[in-house]
Amino acid sequence: MTKLLKLFSLGLACAGPIALGAETPAPATAAAPAVPVIALHDLLVSALNANLELQAKRIDPQIQGFRISGAKGAFDPAFAMGAFASDLNQPQNQRDYLATGQVTSNNPYHLYQEDTIRYEAGFTGKLQTGMEYTISSSVVRSDNTFNRSVSAPLPKFHPEYTTQATLSITQPLLRDFGFAANLAEVRLNKSALTVSKYDLSSTVIKVMATVMNAYYEMSFGQANVAVKEEAVTLAQNLVHETDRRVQEGKMGRLDSIQAKVRLSEAQEELLLAKNFLAQRRNTLRELTREKFDLDEADWLVDGSYLNHTAPALDRNRLLAQMFERNPSYLSGVEQARSEDIRVAYAKNQRWPRIDLKASLSENGLNNYWGPAYTDLRNRNGPDWSAGLVVNIPLTGRAERAKVSEAKSRKAQALINMKRNETLLLSAFDTAMHDIASAQERIALVQESVRLAASALDAEEKRLATGMTTSYNVGVVQKDLSTARSREQATYVDLNKAVIQLYAIVGILPEEMKTEVKFN
Repeated sequence: MTKLLKLFSLGLACAGPIALGAETPAPATAAAPAVPVIALHDLLVSALNANLELQAKRIDPQIQGFRISGAKGAFDPAFAMGAFASDLNQPQNQRDYLATGQVTSNNPYHLYQEDTIRYEAGFTGKLQTGMEYTISSSVVRSDNTFNRSVSAPLPKFHPEYTTQATLSITQPLLRDFGFAANLAEVRLNKSALTVSKYDLSSTVIKVMATVMNAYYEMSFGQANVAVKEEAVTLAQNLVHETDRRVQEGKMGRLDSIQAKVRLSEAQEELLLAKNFLAQRRNTLRELTREKFDLDEADWLVDGSYLNHTAPALDRNRLLAQMFERNPSYLSGVEQARSEDIRVAYAKNQRWPRIDLKASLSENGLNNYWGPAYTDLRNRNGPDWSAGLVVNIPLTGRAERAKVSEAKSRKAQALINMKRNETLLLSAFDTAMHDIASAQERIALVQESVRLAASALDAEEKRLATGMTTSYNVGVVQKDLSTARSREQATYVDLNKAVIQLYAIVGILPEEMKTEVKFN
């Protein structure tokens, strides 16, 4: 059973006995040494590490974490670079000629020819205020008709290297301005991460509750098999006793037939009990394994964790804890909060777009790129530009519709949260009534077992004196077997009701002394 008992490195640890007030179970008895006996603690550890549903659910927070990183990446700077080459041959018209006065004897068609190579590189990015920025530098190498001419009166470089360093920004002033608008996606993904963690906690609690319910039912199955085996033994004894009395002439053949009918019924009940036990064992295998092994040997569970009395419960304390600890309710609350982010963003988008655009640049010129950059300092000041760009929607219909949609989603989330409160309160009250009912039923069914045992003892004595029939004894035997099965079933109902209550409140791992950590 090493596969069932091993601990995975997922940050899960279990401490202390897992029982509703029960002590640590004693070692398995020597009654069936060949059959492994597994404690509830080990089943829970195996399920929390190997359950496939839980393994899949663990990935959700990781996915949301990647989405947060992706949303934050929108504010990371980017580096861009490029190189371009061009060859231009353009005839000069009269205006071009008069503007430049450039013509050579070997250029009868007044062609302007230029070869250029452009290199540029820079950084672009966006700030959380919404500002978009570009910091760039460029070098242009130009070899053209003009700088090849020796008759130019101005200082001339051949080829010409023109450099430029530029800073440009675009800052929204209304729409898309500020942290609320620009961090909306990041905040929504953070909220989704919180929701995914609550959902994961909810799945953990559900898996634990399912495992414990299956454990309790298997404990019942084991006890019920023992009850039915005892019933078969009593029926066999009745058959033997009846056959002996028939041989002695004290009873008729009908009594023998009726005793054998009872034996057949008891044997059928035993088969059904064993099949029920096998089903519950398979259920636990499904919940606590990554793979289902058809050839795995049978095993039993340690039934000492099945309590016969309810723990002390503080109704008011549990009720207060429920709205602080239940992960499904907290998930709904977080989802309602996330709608506020959408409402704020939608309201921001109703504003007209007014963007401040500004730029600063320096220019240099020389016969090589190094001196051209040095020439940047030979200026009285940078070139600059600044202005506003306004874009006003004429109707604003789309923006108003998105605000209305966001508000409707918020109202829907609040209604769902209120509905969850109602469902939780109803489930809480039902679980409390189930516990109280099961506790009362235990006292009644224990009395039924005591009375049925007394009735069987009395009927067997009457049979020994010939005052009753084997049929009547068989009926009482069956009543006793049924009462004992009901007694075990009532214990299971009590424990399942307590587990359901702890699951609803959201404190099942804590009550089971199980610490669950997620990496």
